Amino acid sequence: MEITVEDGVQISEEAAEELRKHADMIECQCPNKLIDILDVVRDFTRYTEHCIDKYPEDRDTHKWLKSSAMNIDQLISTTLIQLARFEGFINENNEIIDRDKLA
Repeated sequence: MEITVEDGVQISEEAAEELRKHADMIECQCPNKLIDILDVVRDFTRYTEHCIDKYPEDRDTHKWLKSSAMNIDQLISTTLIQLARFEGFINENNEIIDRDKLA
């Protein structure tokens, strides 16, 4: 599977789950912690979308919060990809390296 950033902004849900499956290839929990943070940011993004409709008087504030959350998502997404490259479980083409080839 190729790990890519969707629309130049975010890592896909499928790609994040694939990285989670392979995060045990390194001893520390940093990849899992980053994916956990990404999950929380995405939950917050969905929550703000609800608030945009529910609280029309605060629409601008919630649009700003959603935009800010999406920026955080982008930062975490690119950080995850770089970390996976640094740790050697994805290659320069963002493809997960087969565990058998890592040994």
